[in-house]
Amino acid sequence: MEVEIISSETIKPSSFPPYLHLKSLKLSVLDQLSPFTYTSLVFFYTLNNDSNDPLHLSHALKTSLSKALSEFYLLAGIIKDDSQILANGVGALFQFARVHGAMFKFLNQPSFESLSQLIPFRSSRNMSSSTMEAIYPQVAVQLNAFNGGGVAVGVCFLHKIIDGTTLSNFLRRWAAGAGSSTEERGGGRLPEYLSSTAAFPGRDLLGNSWLSKGYSPFVGKGKIKRRRFVFKGDVILKLKEELVKWKNVKNPTSVELVTAFIWKYMMIAAIQKSSGSPRPSVLTHAVDLRRRMVPPLPPTIIGNIFWSAVAHYDSPNTEIELSKLVNLIQQSFAEIDYKFIQEMTGEEGFQTISKWFMRMQELYSSNPYSYGFTSWRNMGLNEVDFGWGKPSWVSLAGPENSVLKNVVVLKEAILGDGIEAWIMLDEDEMNILENDQQFLAFASNNPTIHLG
Repeated sequence: MEVEIISSETIKPSSFPPYLHLKSLKLSVLDQLSPFTYTSLVFFYTLNNDSNDPLHLSHALKTSLSKALSEFYLLAGIIKDDSQILANGVGALFQFARVHGAMFKFLNQPSFESLSQLIPFRSSRNMSSSTMEAIYPQVAVQLNAFNGGGVAVGVCFLHKIIDGTTLSNFLRRWAAGAGSSTEERGGGRLPEYLSSTAAFPGRDLLGNSWLSKGYSPFVGKGKIKRRRFVFKGDVILKLKEELVKWKNVKNPTSVELVTAFIWKYMMIAAIQKSSGSPRPSVLTHAVDLRRRMVPPLPPTIIGNIFWSAVAHYDSPNTEIELSKLVNLIQQSFAEIDYKFIQEMTGEEGFQTISKWFMRMQELYSSNPYSYGFTSWRNMGLNEVDFGWGKPSWVSLAGPENSVLKNVVVLKEAILGDGIEAWIMLDEDEMNILENDQQFLAFASNNPTIHLG
C-alpha cells in the first residue's frame, strides 16, 4: 500500500513560558546511558473524511503540537555532546501523508513493515551521536490520511530524555490542547525539570566502553522477524488460575505472567533451533523508578527515570517450569527497591551503576539466551483523544530495517484486559515460535483489527 508524503515542515513552540529559566539542562547519567534511538507509535482514528477534511485536521494538530512544545520546551531543543540539552526552540518535524488504500484493508493483518510507512523515520540510519544530535529532532509526527476515511498519527520520540512516562504525559498534554474530552484535559500535566539530574547526576562516560554497550545483546545480525501476538483477558485469567492452582507461586500480575510465558517459549524456540542442551538465560525488564523512590517522584518529571530488573535462569532441567520463571521475575522486580535506588542516587551512585553493569557483563560472558522486555501498560495510550474520539487501535512501529532482536514490547489491547506483545526474534526462532501449538493455545497470532 503506497504512502505518499505530501508536505514536511518544522513546528516550533508557539511561545516560551514566562517562567523560563532553563536555557539548558544537563543530562542525567540515566539519560546518557540511553541510546540515540526512537520510540515509535501509531494511533488509528476512524473518521469520515467527507466531514473531517484531513488538511483541516492537520492544521489543528500542528497548532496544538506547537502549544505543547511551548510547555515541554526542552523537547523542542537539541542534545549537545551527549551531556546537555539546549532549549533553543529547534522544534518538531511534522509530515502530512496520503495512504492510497483503505484503513480496514491496512489493518486486516497489520505488519511491522507496513506500519513503518506511517512514521516519519521509516529507516534507521547508522549515525554517530554527534551527527544524530545535529540533525534529528526529539519529536517527529506524521499524519496519514487513508482513502475513504480515517487517519493515523505516527509519532517518533527520541529516547534520550523521553521515557515511557514522559512520552505519555506529552501525548496527553498535546491531545488536551487539541480539543479532547474534559477527562483527557485533566490527564496531561505541565512537565517538571531538574529532579532527575539532581538524583542521577551526569558523568563522563567516554572512558568506560562497556557502559556504552549496555544494549548490545539486543542488536542482531541476519534476518529478524517481528510479530504481534495478542493475549486476551480471559486467556490470561485462565493461565493465572492454572498457575496458582498447581504451583507454589504468588499471584502474578498480568505483565509478570505474560512476560514469563513468552520468555519460556522463546527459550524453547532457541533450544530447538540449536538442537542442543539449554543454556542459561538472562531477562531484563524496564522498571519506572519514580514511584519506587522515597518520596516518590511525580510522573511529570522529565527524563529517562527507569532501570532494568534482571532475572537469571540457569537450570539443567530440560523442562522449563513457568512457575519458576514467574518467581524469578517477581524477585527481580523486588530488587529494584528503595534501598537499591538510594544507592544509585547522588555523586556516589555511579559506583552502584558501574557494579550493575559489571554484573551484566559477567552474566553475558557465558553467552546466555538474552531477552529484553518493556511494558507500556497503564500509560494511557488508548485514551489519547485529539478531539476525534479515542483511537481504534494503538500500535508499536519502528524503522523497517530495525536490527533489534530478542526484544518484547507489551502494551494494552484495545479492548478488555488483554495484552498485545510485539516480539522481535531471529527468523528461525520466530518460525518455531509462531508454529508452537502450546504457545498459540494462549497467544493469538496477529488477529485482524476490527474498527468500530
